[in-house]
Amino acid sequence: MEGFLEKKEDGRGYLVEFIKIPGIGQCYYSVSKPGAVRGNHYHTRKIEHFCVIEGEGLVRLRNRTNGEIKEYQVSGEKPQVVAMAVNWTHNIKNIGVGEMKLLIWANEVFDPANPDTFAEEV
Repeated sequence: MEGFLEKKEDGRGYLVEFIKIPGIGQCYYSVSKPGAVRGNHYHTRKIEHFCVIEGEGLVRLRNRTNGEIKEYQVSGEKPQVVAMAVNWTHNIKNIGVGEMKLLIWANEVFDPANPDTFAEEV
């Protein structure tokens, strides 16, 4: 056993990073309270993939070049993967009555010295 994972908590719920492999990416999961919004940022090189495994969410994406907006209503009842492309501002909101559990895969490991995460509202 390698030890306990860090649980990053705030008013929205919590997030746990559990696999980090340089050159391959990282996996993490979040648990969000009803009404909580995560994201409202974009990346210039990182691609993330979201999959709600419990609860209901609304994924919103906005193309920073042309303003196009896409929305996906997602649910743990019918799991699907939604990709967050580079240069698309994105967020996910828990639109259900209970907790929303979300799995995320990113194509690179988060580097606090070079984060590639830029705050911006969808």
